[in-house]
Amino acid sequence: MKRTRTAALATAALLVVAGCNGTSVGDTAGGDTPGQDGKGDITGSLQLTFWGGANRAAKTNAVADMFIKAHAGVTIDRQNADFGNYFNKLNIQASSKTLPCVMQLQGRQLNDYTKRKVLLPLDPMIESGAIKVDDIPKEVVDTGRGPDGKLYFLPYGAAYDAVGVNETLAQQAGIGLPPDGYDWKKYTDWIASAKGKLPGGVFTSGSRGGVPNYFIAYQLANGKQLFTDDGKLGFTKESLVEYWEMWEKLRKDGVTMGADAQADEPEGAEQNFIAQGRVMTDSMPGNALTPASATLAGKAGGQKLTTLPMPSGPSGSGNAIFTSGFAIPTNCDNVPTAAAFIDFFTNDLEAGKSFKSDNGAATNQKVLQAQIDDPALTALKKHELELYAEIVAKKPPTILYPPGYQATFESAYTRAYEEIAFGKKTVQQAADSFFTEANAGLGG
Repeated sequence: MKRTRTAALATAALLVVAGCNGTSVGDTAGGDTPGQDGKGDITGSLQLTFWGGANRAAKTNAVADMFIKAHAGVTIDRQNADFGNYFNKLNIQASSKTLPCVMQLQGRQLNDYTKRKVLLPLDPMIESGAIKVDDIPKEVVDTGRGPDGKLYFLPYGAAYDAVGVNETLAQQAGIGLPPDGYDWKKYTDWIASAKGKLPGGVFTSGSRGGVPNYFIAYQLANGKQLFTDDGKLGFTKESLVEYWEMWEKLRKDGVTMGADAQADEPEGAEQNFIAQGRVMTDSMPGNALTPASATLAGKAGGQKLTTLPMPSGPSGSGNAIFTSGFAIPTNCDNVPTAAAFIDFFTNDLEAGKSFKSDNGAATNQKVLQAQIDDPALTALKKHELELYAEIVAKKPPTILYPPGYQATFESAYTRAYEEIAFGKKTVQQAADSFFTEANAGLGG
């Protein structure tokens, strides 16, 4: 989740990409182009593109090899890169109408592409049975839908934000964990109760007013709209000011880390301050518990991390689901094989066992349960997957991210709070600036 600045630069490039209007499988109105329903021979060559490091590439390639073994005559050209470079390349391919037949997306970037009509709707493939969604919760499937209600990518992995807690430090401070079903008031009171009770050099929390996903969780828990139908900000300045003032009080009271110290936090959940044992609690991706715990073990042996759902509110849980999945572009010339691969990657039990929920928890509930029930699964990974299952069982709200979300919303939000924390603007001034900038760049 800490990819904001890199992703913003990558996604910003898309805003100047011309639309892809050439003749292709998906250009015929009415959805009756032969092969658009995903039915046909599963054979021939296929291009697959995804992001991730060497470990994820090895797992993805293993699933691709399994698919090839099951379908004689199929070859797969695999391309991958780190998150930022991946989208830079994808944007170039979109402009030249050379997008790979199976392309990885997240819900937060989806509508930068649906806006330009470069993706095929998957609904006809689901209706034909080429792609199955029976074992995927509706709330998860719906994260792949565009503003027109059509499904443009099938989520195979679901991530979520969590409240990370160093249980060892919390016990040393004599405060334990927040109570079940805790809300934002109880959470901030719990943070404040640890002040002065931790070892030297350890803060209760990071200064998290600048984390967009935390604010989103706050809004959802309080039943506030995030975006309007035309893609502009749907919440009020007052709710943003309220949220920022909550964190500013903690920072000014010396409860959370100061702005200068926070600015020095390393990028990546594997090396951030909670992974280093420098804070008792902080935001973290739910699937970062395992790598962060490994880092902590090397720096502060014996300390233990856990993750909790985001604080609740009048509208229930504030947890949103952030999904990754595969889409098929309109320029694809092998839709049946692309559809079959996406179905296999998402729904096949052996494929799921091989991929091991490496990019979020498996969205197929049978695949997920098989992993949870695996006796070889580590306790930390089991906790990650079980917490996801707990969150999705509560039917989390679906967020329709407008075009320009990452390039505009996330970068502008983080920058606005930094101006508050470093004393350059008041909370009200920063909120005014953020609304002006965000509404100018969102939607369209």
